Amino acid sequence: MRGDISRRSVVLALAGAAIGAPAIIGASRHAAAAFSLELAPPLRSHSRTSGIKFGCAGAAPSVQRDRILLEKIATEGDIFVPESSLKWDQTEPRPGEFDFAEGDSIAAFAARNDMLVHGHTLVWYAAIPPWVSQLTTSGEARAALERHIATEVSRYRGRIWAWDVVNEPIEPADRLDGGYRNSVWLRCLGIAYVDLAFRLARATDPQVPLSLNEYGIEYATEAAGRKRQALLALLRKLRDQNTPIDCLGLQSHLDCSQTFDRAGLTAFLQNVVKLGYRLMITELDVNDVKIRGNDAERDRAVARHVAEYLDIVFSMERPLSIATWGLSDRYTWLRQYYKRADGTALRPLPLDTGLDRKPMWAELARFVSP
Repeated sequence: MRGDISRRSVVLALAGAAIGAPAIIGASRHAAAAFSLELAPPLRSHSRTSGIKFGCAGAAPSVQRDRILLEKIATEGDIFVPESSLKWDQTEPRPGEFDFAEGDSIAAFAARNDMLVHGHTLVWYAAIPPWVSQLTTSGEARAALERHIATEVSRYRGRIWAWDVVNEPIEPADRLDGGYRNSVWLRCLGIAYVDLAFRLARATDPQVPLSLNEYGIEYATEAAGRKRQALLALLRKLRDQNTPIDCLGLQSHLDCSQTFDRAGLTAFLQNVVKLGYRLMITELDVNDVKIRGNDAERDRAVARHVAEYLDIVFSMERPLSIATWGLSDRYTWLRQYYKRADGTALRPLPLDTGLDRKPMWAELARFVSP
């Protein structure tokens, strides 16, 4: 590469070729754009200069039979996010009986491939074993949190680069004061469980960044507006209490058929940053269940949607990291819940089912580049 051509210039050119080309230009140019994408450096190559880490969620290597996908994950990302291996139902299925086999396989895989692990997640209303859901007193709940967080965080101290400590504490549809989500933790401890969880995690690992992770705040809908309002109020409350939260994790499960509330989301993020929180994009994917067109047209629509979203986030602050919820369309949780009317498979991620890069990959490259 010539010295007077920056890496970012090349990435911008690739993104334009992949996304902006009119349909009438013919198959040859589309093939050339795809070929150029495959020649571009991996997303992780930009993190050392831009400071933005890239990664994706995946199943533990010990249970993932797709070795080629694992190679792609290691090539493209410098963060590995466990999909389920560190959740409570996997790690402590019975009180005081821990199973970290899958988590250990992820930590070992990450170490072999010079990757970091994003810990997901310590406290959630879901993915809990029956004995946790049956807790009824504050004493029982506090003891469970203390044991679980201390054991899990200490085991991976020095190997986890950041923790999602509390996941999805807000749900205005539950119609509780503060817009809080109805959960075993709220019933037993009140909203103080959030502060408690973060203090326990900080006491166990004083160095690791700690994140509160939430979804459903992006669009121009009443539900998203109410969720932003409730989430911001909780973040203010926690900041006033000096709760040791470093980051807000933006899950970013997007829907290509919806319209962003640019003004509302921008104002929300601006307030979050003013409170002193950093931002992470933690579970990015794009549901294209209602988008018409062939694969190429849908891929370009998904890429444009990602670009618009990232533009809003980056206008407030460069996030510490961007992680997609999966890397390839070959494996996506969305297929379990959404079916397209035309019978074709969803295309929500940066790589297609053949593990080739798509226009969404090009947009990610454009934003994580220095």
